[in-house]
Amino acid sequence: WLKSEFGQSPRPSTGAMPQRVPDTDVRRATVGGMSRSMPAGAFSKRQTKLIEGGQQIQAVRQSKLLLMKSSKSVDDGYTAHDEQNHNLVALKSLALEKINILLVGVPLGIWCAQTHKGDVATFWACFTGLIPLAKLLGDATDQLAEGLKNETIGGLLNATFGNAVEMIITIKAVQSGLLAVVKNSLIGSVLSNLLLVLGMSFFCGGLKHRPHQEFGNEGPLVNVSMLFLGIMAFSLPTIFANTGDHISTDALLSVSRVNAVFVAIGYVAYLVFQLYTHIDIFRDEEADDDDEEEEGEVMSVAWAAGLLAGITLMVSWISEYLVDSINGLVTEWGLSQAFVGIILLPIVGNACEHASAVRLAWQNKPVVSIMIAVGSSTQIALLVMPFAVLSGWVVGQPLDLNLGATGIVVLLLSVTLVFTIVTNGKSNWLEGFMLQLAYVLVGILYWYTPDEEPITG
Repeated sequence: WLKSEFGQSPRPSTGAMPQRVPDTDVRRATVGGMSRSMPAGAFSKRQTKLIEGGQQIQAVRQSKLLLMKSSKSVDDGYTAHDEQNHNLVALKSLALEKINILLVGVPLGIWCAQTHKGDVATFWACFTGLIPLAKLLGDATDQLAEGLKNETIGGLLNATFGNAVEMIITIKAVQSGLLAVVKNSLIGSVLSNLLLVLGMSFFCGGLKHRPHQEFGNEGPLVNVSMLFLGIMAFSLPTIFANTGDHISTDALLSVSRVNAVFVAIGYVAYLVFQLYTHIDIFRDEEADDDDEEEEGEVMSVAWAAGLLAGITLMVSWISEYLVDSINGLVTEWGLSQAFVGIILLPIVGNACEHASAVRLAWQNKPVVSIMIAVGSSTQIALLVMPFAVLSGWVVGQPLDLNLGATGIVVLLLSVTLVFTIVTNGKSNWLEGFMLQLAYVLVGILYWYTPDEEPITG
C-alpha cells in the first residue's frame, strides 16, 4: 500500500551522503506504526489528509492512554490516603460526643475494684462508665453495618449487638449465680423500654406536635404481638412451677429450656420477616431521607470491626466488676435485688436508646421512636431471655423461666397498655404520661419487694 500510494523514495548512491531536505519541505508519514520522511511535493491532497487524520487519531489515543494511567494512579493514591482520613474523622466524631465525659467512670471503677474501695463506689463508678460504653458499642455496630453496604447483614448486626450490654451483664450474672438479678434485669429492660422510653417519647413528641402524632401501626403491632408470644412462653413455666409441690426442679428446668429453644426459633422467624419478606413495614422513608442528608464519615470495615471488638471487651471487663459489687450494694444500702435488677441495671443499656427515641419523637418521627423502644423490648423477650436460660444450661446454673406471679402480671399489663395505645396509629402527650406513670407504679412495687420473692432461681 505504501508503494502504491507514495512510491519508492530515492536511495542515495553508495558512499554518497544524502542531501538534506529542508524541514519546511518534509512531511513525516506515519501509517500503521511506520514512519517515513518524504519530500512535500511527493504527496497529493488526498494523501496529505490521510496522513494528518491518522496523526490526529494516534495523538488522541495516546492522550487518552496517558489520562487513564494518570487517573488510575491518582485514584489509587486517593483511596489509600482518603480511607484513613475518613477513619480518623469518624473516630474523632465518636470520641467527641458529650456523653463520653462519663467514661471517667471506667478507670475509676477499675481502680475502686482493684484497690478494694468498697462495693458501693465500685458499682456506681462502673454504672457510670457503662452508659457511654453502651453508646459507643451501638455506634461501632452502626459503622460496621454501613461499611458492609448490605442491608440484611447490617440489620442482623444491629439485631445481635443492639442489646449486647444486657447480654454481657447477663452472662456475668449467670456465672456468678445471681439468677434473681438476671431475671429481674431482663424484666426491667422490657418494662423500661415499653413504659419509660416509649412514654417519654410520646410525651415529648405530643407536647410539640399537637393535637397528636400519627404513625403507621403495622410494624409496632407486629412487635407487640411478638411480645405477647414471649409473655406466653414465660407464663407457662411459671404456672407449671406453681401447680403443686410435686413439680421437681429438673422438670421445671426442662420445660424452660425447651421453651427457650422454640422462642429463639420464633426470633429467627421474626428477623426473616423484618429484614427480608416484609422489610417495608418497618421502614420510615422520611427518616431514611433525613439520615442520608445527615450522613457523616463512615469507617472502613476493618476499623469498625476492631472498634466493636475493643469496646465489647471493655464492656465485658467493667460488667464483671459491676455484677460482683451488687451484693455489697444491696447489703450496705438496704436495696432489694428486685429493685436493683428491674430499675437500676436497665438504665445502663437503655440510657442512649432513651435519648435517641425522645429526640426522634421530638422531630416528629414517631415510627422510628416506637421501633427503638418496642423493638428493643422484643429483642430482650425473644433473644436475650432464651439466651440467658441456655447460657445457664451450658455453665451449669439452674436458670429457668419462672418469673414469678408478680413479674408475669406486670409484663402482661404493660404490654396490653402499649397495645391499646399503638393500635389506632396515633399518640399524644397524655398517653405518654400514662406510660411513665405506670413505670413509677412498677418502681414503687419493686422498691418494697423483698428478696424472698419466689422469683429467685
